[in-house]
Amino acid sequence: MKGLRRDPERTELRALRRRIPLEGARILEVGCGDGRLTRRIAPLARAVVATDPNEAFIARAKALTPASLREKVRYRVAAAETLRLPGRRFDVAVLSWSL
Repeated sequence: MKGLRRDPERTELRALRRRIPLEGARILEVGCGDGRLTRRIAPLARAVVATDPNEAFIARAKALTPASLREKVRYRVAAAETLRLPGRRFDVAVLSWSL
């Protein structure tokens, strides 16, 4: 039962931080779902654009995002294959648990 007590989001964030410089980065997150990872990376990032094709997930992500992070995070309803972000540049793209 030891493995069942793990915090997958914390483990995931540690793995990302070991491999990718998130601090001060402009991050694109594709397939953000309800924003579980978004809310963990946003305090480190300069800015985050988080997308998901499911409008209900985006609404939940917005509702769960603390006021202190709302200036840094922009949520968009969009599928990866139709995502358009003209003129936007990112340092990091995260596709966590996206199919």
